[in-house]
Amino acid sequence: MDIIENIKGAWIQHGPINERIYLMRLGAAEPKGLIALLDRMAVKNSYGKIFAKIPASAWEDFQAAAFIKEAVVPGFFNGETDGLFVAKYFSAERRTVLPRHVEALTAVVGQDAAEAEEAPKEHSQAGRKPMPCTPRDAREMARMYRRVFASYPFPIHDPAYLQRMMHEGVRWYAVRVEDHIAALAAVEIDSANRNAEMTDFATLPPYRGRGFAATLLRHMDGEARALGVKTAYTIARAASRGMNTVFKRGGYRYAGLLRNNSHISGAIQSMAVWYKPL
Repeated sequence: MDIIENIKGAWIQHGPINERIYLMRLGAAEPKGLIALLDRMAVKNSYGKIFAKIPASAWEDFQAAAFIKEAVVPGFFNGETDGLFVAKYFSAERRTVLPRHVEALTAVVGQDAAEAEEAPKEHSQAGRKPMPCTPRDAREMARMYRRVFASYPFPIHDPAYLQRMMHEGVRWYAVRVEDHIAALAAVEIDSANRNAEMTDFATLPPYRGRGFAATLLRHMDGEARALGVKTAYTIARAASRGMNTVFKRGGYRYAGLLRNNSHISGAIQSMAVWYKPL
């Protein structure tokens, strides 16, 4: 199991599942010292990648340590400072993306405005309103995530993890059909930096193609905007044409590709970053 811990004031996730270090929040950490520590950790544990979300003001230190930019989100921090998604690789294999793994993303990014705005076919259940989930829903949520994802970068298959994240402020929403969850998604709000990640989208197979993911995204955009969020973003599988299309149709802009970044649905996959000023 990958773990999340605080090191020198920074929050990181690392472990054998994703085979990487993920610097989720730089916090009060001094960049140069932290980078040296993370480098040693990566070598010691044979991780293939360090992935970091940082403010543009910290880029000089990371660039000097051989990091590269993979995505840029304007106004990520409080609507003012750009957020950089940067990476350092420890093997040529981890750095190399096979063309077939990003064909779906390339097709979506290349859509013109008319194609992107084309609405999915109407369905009798497409207008269902998303409802907030509570800790009492955690077991059903975990069962659903186990059905949809063979693996995931975070332990969303565990009801206790879902309950803990709810208590820490992550908001899950569900579209229900006949009193059971048909589709799920979460919004993780960083109140200090006024950004929000739209994440953990899943729809059970019988309900796909009904517009539920788009319905959830519209609802969460509105919720985040009402809470003062300036910038929404997501990290979606590059191979998922459906999810990338949902974000493009939802007014999100493509920010870049995270190469071989996350272990999801049984394999290490490249991820696309999308963002939307709210």
